[in-house]
Amino acid sequence: MTPSANTPPVANTLTAVVVSRGLDTLLRFCLEALGRALDACAALDRWTVVVVDNGSASPYRSEAFPAVELLRFDCGRSFAAANNAAVREYPADFYLLVNNDVLMERQSVADMLAVIAGAANVGVCGTRMLFPDGTIQHCGVVFSSSVGPYHDHRRKPGDIVPRTDRDLQSVTGACVLIRHQVWTELGGFDEQYGFGLEDIDFCLRARQMGWRIVCCNRTDSLHFESMTPGRVELDVASRALFDRRWRGRYTVDG
Repeated sequence: MTPSANTPPVANTLTAVVVSRGLDTLLRFCLEALGRALDACAALDRWTVVVVDNGSASPYRSEAFPAVELLRFDCGRSFAAANNAAVREYPADFYLLVNNDVLMERQSVADMLAVIAGAANVGVCGTRMLFPDGTIQHCGVVFSSSVGPYHDHRRKPGDIVPRTDRDLQSVTGACVLIRHQVWTELGGFDEQYGFGLEDIDFCLRARQMGWRIVCCNRTDSLHFESMTPGRVELDVASRALFDRRWRGRYTVDG
C-alpha cells in the first residue's frame, strides 16, 4: 500500500535490536551508548532493547546485560533471519536496528524519530556515522553503474560533508529506524541473503512501495565496521544475489 501524506505520525513504542556474536565488551559499550540515546527520546512511551545472541561460543548471560531482553540462537543465523525473529517476538511502532560495533551519539535516536515521525511517507531513516579517525563511515548509500551500492563520501573528513538530511535510495542497516507498517508490508528482511545487502534490498523494496528513505545527518555516531570475525567473507554470496535481482533496476546516482 502506498503511504498517505495525511496519515498522522505515531511515535509511541520502539524495539531496538542488536544482533551480536561474541565481542562481549564491545557489545556492552554499544548498549550503554544505545541506552543513553533512548533515554533522550521524550516522544517514546516505551522502548525495549533486544540482544540476539547469534551463536556466541560462550552464551551471553542475563546478569551481564540486565537491562535487555536476550534471544539466543545456538547456531548462528543470517543477519536477516536474526532481526526478523527479534521483531516477531517484540513488536512495536518502530524498529531500531543497531550493529554491535556502533556507539550511538546521545541525540541520534531522537533526531531519527523526528525525521521519520515528521513526514508520514518517510518509512526508513538512517543516520550519519564516523570512523574513529573522524572520517565518514556512512551518510547515505548511492549507486554506481560498475560497483552497485556504496557509502557516499566514505573516508572523507567529517567536517566537509553537509549536515542536511538527505533523501536517498538506501541507507545502511548498521543503524536504521524503520516504521512497523513498512516492516510488515515488506515481510521484514529477505532471508535469502546470507549476510550483507539485505538492508539495501529492503530499502529498494520500500521505495517501490512509495516510501521515502532518509539519512539524518545531524549527529555523529561512531561505527567501527565489520568487527565480527568472518563478516566480510559472508558478503560474497549476498552480493551475487543482489546483483541478479537489482542490477539495472536502480538509479545510478554516484
